[in-house]
Amino acid sequence: MSSIHLGIMDIKNIRHPLWILLLFIIDNNIKAQSQDSIKSSISGEKIDLPFVDFLINNQEYDDALLILNDSYRKGTYDNSQVDSINYYKAWAYYYLKDLDSSIVYFKKIKAESPFYLKSKFYQNFEHLYLKQYAEADSNLNKLILDDSTLVELKKFQQATSALMQRDFLKFDNIGSQFKYNNFSCAEEQKELFKRKQEIMKNKRKSPLLAGLMSAVIPGTGKFYAGYRGQAISAMIPTFVFAAAAAESYYRAGPKSAQFITAASLFSIFYVGNIWGSVLSVKTFYELRNNEIHNNIMLDLHIPLRRIFSN
Repeated sequence: MSSIHLGIMDIKNIRHPLWILLLFIIDNNIKAQSQDSIKSSISGEKIDLPFVDFLINNQEYDDALLILNDSYRKGTYDNSQVDSINYYKAWAYYYLKDLDSSIVYFKKIKAESPFYLKSKFYQNFEHLYLKQYAEADSNLNKLILDDSTLVELKKFQQATSALMQRDFLKFDNIGSQFKYNNFSCAEEQKELFKRKQEIMKNKRKSPLLAGLMSAVIPGTGKFYAGYRGQAISAMIPTFVFAAAAAESYYRAGPKSAQFITAASLFSIFYVGNIWGSVLSVKTFYELRNNEIHNNIMLDLHIPLRRIFSN
């Protein structure tokens, strides 16, 4: 019985390493086959677009671009094929977060292509993300649409562009045309008006006033700027060192090392508190603006994914 039990234990002990070895071999074979497919695609006269699509879906964007660029130089393609190549290039760069390059290839897709409308709306999304509002507005104005869903999406992007440019009059004009009858973007259209309120509440404050407030009562300038938690953290050490300096002055005199040390620390914290309050006004405004911008872009991206299933 003991020998049988020992044999079972030995098998259990080697099973795990064997599985690791097997998975390692399988993984290497898959990688080798993938590299062979890439080499085959590059050496071929025509681009294997389904394989390129497979690479992009598996986040192998550089390999997809390698095939697209090398094969394109070697082959001859009709307009439809060229549009497909540009489309996949645009997507590879999009996922690599090289939006400028992505825009270049989205622009090349012709109106006859089945990818045209999707490309245009994503191109506009990229322009808005990069704050290239003139380009986005120009593209949107040129889009002639008869599909009600895409018409609503166009209005949504136009209103978003106006809001991001702080053109509230134009935003209200376009926003009043929203029908809210399409689930693809109705909720995000409503959210856009909330973003407007957030922008209007995020007003520029006076750095001078913040500095003066902190000069009178340390920390209040940061509270005024919007950093309420930091206001307390700036106030406490300044008052502590002020109290320590005052106590040292009365006990040991103005020439004592104890007073000089406490007074120096108080001066550093006091001046830093004032200067920090001045800077915090601009920092908080920009931080809040960036947060609103990112939320708007998220709201803008959701309808694109719903409509174009990407």
